[in-house]
Amino acid sequence: MDAREIVKILDEKGEVSLDTWKVVSVRKNEDGTADVLYKNRHVGSEENPVFLWIYANIVEDDWDVRVLERITFQKEDLLWLLKFVFPKVKVYKGLAK
Repeated sequence: MDAREIVKILDEKGEVSLDTWKVVSVRKNEDGTADVLYKNRHVGSEENPVFLWIYANIVEDDWDVRVLERITFQKEDLLWLLKFVFPKVKVYKGLAK
């Protein structure tokens, strides 16, 4: 199943309305899951957009996508994480240790 099919199934099931959310990125993982990132078309601003991240299980046999986790956040939430969480993580050549 490719990225477009994943997005289409989530829209058809009513999990995410493509009228409200614009797809930013889809990443399929080796374990049969996918990460889908959306940006809200109506809420937020260019400086502080609203995002929706969906972590979903891809069921190839049933041609289905099942949402496991969903998180809505703003850009300022990411800045908060970077300021308070990631400074405590040491980074060596691009890899967190």
